[in-house]
Amino acid sequence: MNYKELLDIISKPWIDTNGIMQLAQCGKNSAIKIRWDIEKSILNSGLKLPKSNKRHVPTKLVLEYLGLDVEYIKNMASIA
Repeated sequence: MNYKELLDIISKPWIDTNGIMQLAQCGKNSAIKIRWDIEKSILNSGLKLPKSNKRHVPTKLVLEYLGLDVEYIKNMASIA
C-alpha cells in the first residue's frame, strides 16, 4: 500500500475492521481485537458508540493505538 492509499483510509472519520486490517497490515482476527480494545476504552470512558450492522470506531483512536504519524503520511503522500 502506498502513502496515497493510506491517506485515503485515514481521511475518513470512522474506520471499520477492513480499514484496520489495511492500516495495521494484519489479519481479520487481529483487526477485530484492535477494534474491541478501542471500543472498550471508549465505553470505559463513559462515551457511547453508534449502533450499526457494521462496527466502526473513530479513525483518530486507531491511529493513536497503532502509533501512526498523520503528518508524516500527509507529507509522503504529497511527495509521491
